[in-house]
Amino acid sequence: VGLGCDEMRWPIPVRPGDELHIETEVLEIRPSRSRPDRGLVKMRTRTLNQRGEVVQAIINNAMVPRRATGDKQ
Repeated sequence: VGLGCDEMRWPIPVRPGDELHIETEVLEIRPSRSRPDRGLVKMRTRTLNQRGEVVQAIINNAMVPRRATGDKQ
């Protein structure tokens, strides 16, 4: 579940015919204090065009389910 974003930018426009790809980096993970079965994740996502130029950058926060301690997957 998305909890909002800290930053969002569109530094250059996307044009028809552009080929886009996305890179996501996990910046931080921590357990939720109010919901111990959930964790909070902060991620940086960049959308790049075919020339490697960043066309969108966002740092967002999400709440995700946590595995029980001892689970291995």
